[in-house]
This record gives sequence, C-alpha cells and structure tokens, in this order.
Amino acid sequence: MVNIQEQIELFIKKCRVKNLNVTPQRLTIYRALLSDGSHPNPDAIHKKIIQEHPTISFSTVYKTLEAFERTGIISLVNNLHDTMRYDPITKQHHHIICVKCKKIIDVFDEELDFIKIPQSVTDGNRLLGFKVHFNVICSNCRE
Repeated sequence: MVNIQEQIELFIKKCRVKNLNVTPQRLTIYRALLSDGSHPNPDAIHKKIIQEHPTISFSTVYKTLEAFERTGIISLVNNLHDTMRYDPITKQHHHIICVKCKKIIDVFDEELDFIKIPQSVTDGNRLLGFKVHFNVICSNCRE
C-alpha cells in the first residue's frame, strides 16, 4: 500500500497536471480525506479540519471536493442515501454499504472488476466504468 507522504506527492502532481493550485486549504482537505477511511461527506471533513483552519468555510470544503472529483483526483461514492461521500481511492474498487449506519467499506476483488456487463447496458451506450455496491445491514447494526 502507498504511504501517506507518497499519496500527498501524487496528489500534488495530479493537481499540477489538472492546473489546480496546491493551496494549504486543498492540502488540508485532501489529508483529512486520506486519514478517514469512512468515505466522509463534506460536513465531516469540515468538522475535522475546522480546529486547524478556523476560517475555512463549509462552502470551500464542498467546492474543493467537487473540483477534486471533477478532475479525477478523488471519486464520488454515490450510495443513493442522504449525502455525497468521497473516496480518495480512484483505483477500480467496489463498496459494501450499510443501509442503516451508512458505513462504507472498500472491496478490492478482481472477479468483480471483470463481471460480464449485460448487453442492455452497452446497447447504444458507451460504458465509462462501473462500481458494484453491496447494500447490507452490517454486523454492528444487526446486534
């Protein structure tokens, strides 16, 4: 697995390629995202960094995450629940999503990466990618 410093260096390179300035706020937001494996939403990231950066607004966090997602630096986990959740891992992977507590767990499985795509999906369409979401009630919520 790539360490945090290598991920930050890769982030900086991606920003430069995408013509995004590497600002202290953007670095802080990306570090917060990297350090939180829960696939946090903008509000959770804002709460995490507000102590270190008391003047950073929720709007700045939200717009920064949108810019990161739009340029492919991070990905959006669209779990069809109540909020957008972001993922710093852009490598192909899938998710287990608890429908009760909204916990998201990464799933790396090559068999899922190569599932047969139904023809009804590709007829007249250009497939850009796919992710498998397993909606579950997690073991903690089942107790």
